[in-house]
Amino acid sequence: MAALVAAPRAQTIPVRSVYNWIHGTRDAERAFAFYHDVFGVELTRSPFAGAPPANAPPEAIRPASQAGSDPLVWDLTNTHGSRFRTVFMHAANAPFGLELSEFFDIARDDRTPNPWDPGAVTLIVAVRDLDLVLRALKARSAPIVTLGGNPVETPKGRALLVRDPDGCLVEVRQAPAVAIAAAQRSGTVIDMSVALTVGQRARALAFYQTLLGLTATGTRTANAAERRLNGLDGGTLTQTTLSVTAGSVQFVLSEYAVPAAATPPKPFAWKLQDVGSPQLQLEVAGLDALIDRTKAAGYRFLSVGAKPIQRAFGRFVFAIDPDGVLVEFVEPARR
Repeated sequence: MAALVAAPRAQTIPVRSVYNWIHGTRDAERAFAFYHDVFGVELTRSPFAGAPPANAPPEAIRPASQAGSDPLVWDLTNTHGSRFRTVFMHAANAPFGLELSEFFDIARDDRTPNPWDPGAVTLIVAVRDLDLVLRALKARSAPIVTLGGNPVETPKGRALLVRDPDGCLVEVRQAPAVAIAAAQRSGTVIDMSVALTVGQRARALAFYQTLLGLTATGTRTANAAERRLNGLDGGTLTQTTLSVTAGSVQFVLSEYAVPAAATPPKPFAWKLQDVGSPQLQLEVAGLDALIDRTKAAGYRFLSVGAKPIQRAFGRFVFAIDPDGVLVEFVEPARR
């Protein structure tokens, strides 16, 4: 990676909201069934599809045999010659949408992350009834990462770290009573956030805080229970929380120092078509200026030539954060 220079802080914050958290899958139907059965996640329309007609059904999962191709998407994702399909999902009370992307006719890696591997991402799901969710996870034989195989008591409540069918990390956490009482909708999910494992928090903060304008709200050192939650019996875990749009969405930057007995951290070099590839889809303003600042700071782009593609509903481009996570900048069309 090229040497990074400090990005000048923008006069206006470029990130306005989070559209979707996306991950690559090897089997869209199987992945959706997991999130539906465990968390009550439902199919929905693309956030760029416009308002649906009254009583219109959600978009169905396109059969693999009907996976399409699009030269614009090839340039956006650097997946030339591939076929692909996407699945849009939503959970009640979640502050962002969920999306699956599955690619065909292109080489893709399939490495299961450890929580401490730089570039690993954990979806954190606060739920109404943890015991009910645990029964659903057990029924699906979901692999458990937490040492001992049972929930642990953490400062933020009882929690367990598991894997979805693609090996992606999912932390399920009992939501506090006050959050449950304040939830605007019924359903299993009370809140969602995302934790990004980073090699160096200072380097990650230069990207997310200085370049993108996210607000750091605190840094803390995890206790022994939280380390066990993430599969470690020793070492250290330091976490910095970032907020987007006045705290409605939270990201957590997690930096590990693992004990000698643990598998050494192995950084990721994600390609978008990889199984488990994490993608953060951010709504931004001033896309051209943001691209220029991102280039000037030495960050890489996934999209061909760092050029955004143009759709009727907006412009899109993929950058790459310092730990290989794919970050999509989306500037919606003016209405």
